[in-house]
This record gives sequence, C-alpha cells and structure tokens, in this order.
Amino acid sequence: MSRHIYTLRKPAGWHREAWREALPLGNGLTGVLIPGAIAEESITFNRHDFWLGGGDEPVPDITDTFREMREMLDRGDYAAANRQNLMHALQEKKYGVCPGAPCPLGWLDMTFLPTAPFKGYRRGVNMRTAEAFVEFTIDGCHYRRDLFVSRADDITVIRMTADKPFTVTYGFRLFREAEGGAVCSNGFRLSAPKEKECGASAARVLFLGDYDSVITGAELNKLEVTGREYLILVRCGSHGSSTELESFEGETYESLLARHTALHTPLYDAATIELADDETLTATNEQLLADAYDDVASPALIERMWRFGRYLFISAASDKGNPVPLYGLWHGREYLPWAQYVANENVEMTYWHTMVGGLAYAVPALLRYYTSKTEVFRECARQMFGMRGIWISAYTAPNTAGAGVPVSVISNWISCAGWLCRHFWDYYLYTRDENLLREEILPFMHEAALFYQDYAVADGDFIRLYPSVSPENTPTGRPDVVAQNATMDFAIMKELLTHLLEGIRITGLYADEAEGFRTLLARIPAYQLNEDGAVKEWMHPDIKDNYHHRHLSHIYPVFPGTEVSAHNQPALFEAFRKAVSLRKLGSQSGWSLTHMASIYARIGEAEKSLELLDIMAKGVVMDSLLTTHNDWRNMGMTMTWGGDATEQLDANFGAVNAIQEMIFCPQESALSFLPALPSRLAHGSARGLCFPEGTVDILWTADGHVEITVRAARDLDTAVLLCGKERDRIALCAGESATLLYQR
Repeated sequence: MSRHIYTLRKPAGWHREAWREALPLGNGLTGVLIPGAIAEESITFNRHDFWLGGGDEPVPDITDTFREMREMLDRGDYAAANRQNLMHALQEKKYGVCPGAPCPLGWLDMTFLPTAPFKGYRRGVNMRTAEAFVEFTIDGCHYRRDLFVSRADDITVIRMTADKPFTVTYGFRLFREAEGGAVCSNGFRLSAPKEKECGASAARVLFLGDYDSVITGAELNKLEVTGREYLILVRCGSHGSSTELESFEGETYESLLARHTALHTPLYDAATIELADDETLTATNEQLLADAYDDVASPALIERMWRFGRYLFISAASDKGNPVPLYGLWHGREYLPWAQYVANENVEMTYWHTMVGGLAYAVPALLRYYTSKTEVFRECARQMFGMRGIWISAYTAPNTAGAGVPVSVISNWISCAGWLCRHFWDYYLYTRDENLLREEILPFMHEAALFYQDYAVADGDFIRLYPSVSPENTPTGRPDVVAQNATMDFAIMKELLTHLLEGIRITGLYADEAEGFRTLLARIPAYQLNEDGAVKEWMHPDIKDNYHHRHLSHIYPVFPGTEVSAHNQPALFEAFRKAVSLRKLGSQSGWSLTHMASIYARIGEAEKSLELLDIMAKGVVMDSLLTTHNDWRNMGMTMTWGGDATEQLDANFGAVNAIQEMIFCPQESALSFLPALPSRLAHGSARGLCFPEGTVDILWTADGHVEITVRAARDLDTAVLLCGKERDRIALCAGESATLLYQR
C-alpha cells in the first residue's frame, strides 16, 4: 500500500494560512482541508455550490464599438483599437457583472491540551482509499485521527482514537454567522447562512462515542468530549437536502469506509503508472522535495506527483456537482485570485488528462456547466459582436456567464467556446455516447461554429480574424493585446469545423449547413513562419512574435490539438518545435511549466519535458504537493509576482498529463508508446491507459525490453509507434486483445 500513501513529518506550516499546506480530502461535492495541528486544529469545510456574489444582467449593445475597433485595425492603428476595447464600452454603459467567488463553508475547531512534548508525528493520505491520518505519541500514549469524505453518503467521517481516554473541545464556525442554531442531544446543528448568494444550506455535526465517552454541551456550538474512541460525522448539505445524521447511528468507521471505497477506489484504480523502486516509496514528501531541490526529481517523486494529481482530481470531480475550478474544493479563505472557471488555459489543463487516464466520468459535469449558460452566451455574441452563435468569457462562475472581467485579453478573445468543444468531442470519441452527441455536444459545437462563421472576414482567397487575441501574450514592441489573426484562433476554428462536419456526418444534424462550414474551413490560411523559422503567433505582417511569455497558445495544433505531428506533417512539426524552444524560462509560471512539459513530451523531447517537472518541483510544489502559481521563494524558477504565492491546482493536473504524454499518446492514425521516455525513468509500467477504441498496458525494462498489451473495446486498425518510430500495425475486433514484444 505504500505506493498509494504519502506522508509528511510536520503539520501545515504556512503562517496564518495553514490551509495552503493542509491535507486535501473530497468526494466531488464536499472538500475538507486538514492542517494536522495537535493542540488547536481547524479543519476547513468547502462545498462545490457555496459561492458568494456574482449574477448576470442584460448585456448592453456595444456592437458600434466592435465595428470601430475593426476600422482602427484596418488602418493599422493598434493603439487606438486597444484603447477603444469592448470592456471599456461595457463599463461606460454601466454593465457591472463580476463573477462570484467560492469560499469556505466553515471550520470545525478542535482544542486538545497535550501534557508533554510529542514524538513520532506523522500525517498523510492514503490516495487509494482517500483517507487522511494524523498521528503522534505523548507520554507513551498513541493518538490518531482518521478522516474521509464519503463518496457514498456525502458526509465527512472523523475517527479519534487513543490508548487511554482524552478530552477534546469542539466548535463549528460558519463563514457567515448562523442564526437560530440549537444544540442537539449528542451533537450540534448550525443553521444555514441566510444570504441569497450562498449555495450551501446547512452544516451539521454529530458525535458518536464509545461506551465510556462523556459528551457535554456547555454552550451553543461548543462541546467537550472525553473518551478513547469516537466518531465525528459532519454533513455539509445543499438546498433541498434532508438526510439526518441520526440515520448513521450504529454505523462503524469500517462500514462507512467500505461504502465510500466501493466508489472511490475503482476510479483511482482505473489506470496506474509505476515508475519507482519499492524501497524509495516510503520517503516522506519533505524528503522527496528536498532531494529534488538539491538535484532533480526522483522517479518516486514523479510517480507520486502523478498519483497525487489524479487523486486530487477525483476528489474534486463528481458527476453530480460543478466542474473542478482552479482551487478544486479547497478554498481556505474568500476571494482568492482567479478562483473562478478560467477557460483560456486553466479549465482545459485541469481536464487534459481525463480521457487517457480513464476518468471520462468527470467530463459531462463540465459539459452541463457550459451548456446550461447557452442563452447568456448567445446574448453576449449578439450584443457585443452582432454575431449569431455563442461567445464565452474566459471567466465564468456557477451563476455568472456574462463578460465579467474588465481586461482586454478576456473580453476580446473569441475562442473559448471552440477550445471547450475539443473536450466534449473527445468525450464522444472515447465513449461513443451518440445520444449526448445529438442532444448536447453537437448543438453546442454548432453554436460555436455559427459565431466563427459570422466573425470571419473575407480577405482574398482566405479569411481574416480581428480583433484577435493570443492568450495572454502581446506582440514585441507594444502592449497591444488586441491584434489580428492569432494562430490559436485559426487552429481552434479549424479543429472545431473538422469535428463538427464529422458530427454532422454521423448524426445527420445540421446537414443543410454542412457545405457552408466546409467552405469556411477551406478558407482558413496555412500557418506561417517568422524570420527565425518558427511558427508565428499572429499570422499578420504587422506583428512580431514575443518569446517572453508563459502562454504557448500558438502551439495548439501540436498540443493540446493533434492536427500536426512528426508522423503526418514533419516539416511544419519542426517549425512548431522551434517556436517552443524560443520561449524564455524566466517568464513561466507553475501551470505553464506543466503545459510546456506536455508540449515537449508531445514533440518527443523527453529530457526537456522532465527538466520542466524538475523546475516545477524546485519552484512551485509545497510539502503537501499542492502547487502555486509562482515560486514564492524568488529563486528564479518562475516569473515573479507582486501578490502572494497564489495556490493553483492546474499545475498538479497538468503534471498528470505531462507524465502520461511521456508514456502513451493516442493519435488519429497511430498509438504512440513511450514517445518521450526520459533516461531517468528507464523502467516502469502503466496499466489501463485509454484510447478511443480501447485500453493499453505497457511494461518497459532498463535493458530495453518493452511489452505492450492492447485491448480493443471497438474494432481498430492502427499503426504502432514505439519511441517515435513506426514498428508495427495492429488490427483487432471488439473484445480482442494482443500482446506485442519489442526492444527499444
């Protein structure tokens, strides 16, 4: 089990914000953070639907401003176009939408008075069962807390044990003060915050003690418990929920855990990657990170980051709740930076790993989140641009879909909807859920394509896109976010139209519009190269590339897209490789390091891909393994940032994807095995990695032996690539499997 357990030798240590380094637990609906203190512990509770503020209002008509911007760009007056931007026009018309923000629901406070110094302190998480533990010894007495958030019962279960009776005082604080709470006979209840914008409706705590426990309730929301072993059950319910905790009386920790693991463990076990030798797996997080800080990340740390990121995603993702935002379900305070759904990179990165990693269950929640806002997205397209279809702001929240962030890089970017469609189309390819394709996926893609159809302007034999933003970069020599012909816009548009036409062929929907979409696709210009032989970020002669930026938007056709590869367009592929190599390290952030690691893995540069994960480990990984936006210690590993070291989990999820990319990459006409295997990962195995027609297992040894098993869920006929070279071709019928043996 050690492969699945990570441990720490110290409690969370971030001064005044221990939540940053706390142990995360969750079931996709409720998230819990455990700092691991002994004397005064505050466990943070979050709920997926507990957001403050936000809300939409009618979008004013600013199409005149949009037309004026186009006229300015026609004259080559970029500075004027950037001054006269869409966000300013909205503000002038008193449009004041601001996305809501998630925040903690409340805190369970535990006070324990130790009688002597502690010894043998450990805390950690069993990722396979999603249980956290905190343990220590005082005066020869062993104390332990075990905790999990039940995926079956949607309650948090805390078991307190010791070798002899001990006393702990408990209290529960809501983020907004509760009204009318009442002490229960063996626990206490807190009523819901009354404010309209609060999504969660109740917090409830119940204590179940052993035969000699003594429970007293001296005052409202404060209880003292004495005993050797007892359970604490906490329920954070949403509006309309009615389950009472009393229904769990008579349950044991083991019975509650069994129901929970029956749901969590199969998700965790759906795929696995093993990179480390057994004897290295017992190292604590502090040890592994200190070794990486001193030299490079060990195979044990790389494997643990993969497992942890995957565990973190499963713990934050439910098929019933909201999709996973930047902080997952772990908000330690209110109004954290970029805490919404940021979909000009971060939302997409959060979900990149899901399909290959066997976690398709999580994608429909993402689809529902965006399709539920279609009417507002249509209004934005109509009122801001005068277009049909949908326009999506990169920033949204559960109750906010409009243009709510006052910066040009957001309000003038047109490809959010198209990028999201990639995830929805991939979901269809892997699941073949034709009902969902017909009812939700294809209609959403159609709306995104209508916007492009209206937005594109004829320019000779081709089309022109303007204003056009390459998130979040600006050309060299001027601070102009609003530009023309961003390569990413064309790449996403091409991908969307290609997939849409295939969806029309499969379903027959929108068949009368297919020719118009086909004509538009044919008029997208070819990608262009700059004076350095690299693919240009903006396909316009007025604009010069800027290499000092963390976003790599124009690499989209290679990654995360699959349009260009060494297999199908080798010359163009090399130009994309050149564009990646010209990016400057000091401009990067936590998430961009894992984005670049994924790109380097996709282009077959194994050592550079792993080097970026080394930099990530040195710069943005805390002892808890949670990641930050930037290197808060200012060691030159990332860009500097004037604010605090903002915690963001997209780098955790991006690392999962990068590691998978090193080992297996399904392409449209080939299965690519070990495409970017670093020498440091000379032996290992993977099981259950997915591609649209089935799953694969891979075993590789230090002497170059490779064993591959392909299991077909559907008929397939595909090339087999090993270490970037075609080695075979395999044809299987649904239900068949084959094992292939090679030497690297």
